[in-house]
Amino acid sequence: MSATRERGARLPALGACAVVTSPGDAEGPYDVVLESVGGDSLPAALARLAPGGLLVWFGQASRTPVALDFFDFFKGPARARIAHFDYTRADTTYADDLATLVRLVAGGRLHPEIGSVRDWSRTGDVVADLRARRVRGNAVLTVG
Repeated sequence: MSATRERGARLPALGACAVVTSPGDAEGPYDVVLESVGGDSLPAALARLAPGGLLVWFGQASRTPVALDFFDFFKGPARARIAHFDYTRADTTYADDLATLVRLVAGGRLHPEIGSVRDWSRTGDVVADLRARRVRGNAVLTVG
């Protein structure tokens, strides 16, 4: 199975009705689209929203700028919305969210996929591997 096909392979078991790795292959319309690629992917994803749908843009993994024509947006679904999610804001704390995740994992209700476990001294290597998509799932840094 290719890396692209592996991405999202477990999502149907978790309740997803469709897992599409390329917006051009999506039939739509969809009420919610999570978009993390950018480039040509974002306008293609936007075009597949249902009326009143929401596109959540949370990344630009393609490293390609998005070209979104303002007037094309109005040709798309009525009342569609684009929202962004940015976890890098300095004025936001994620302590409560992280505590919730830890509690869910400890209680056996959340089963994260761990693709790499390394000592924190290898943080640079881990980040490089994540950026290059050599880690499937989450990376864990150990201390001590």
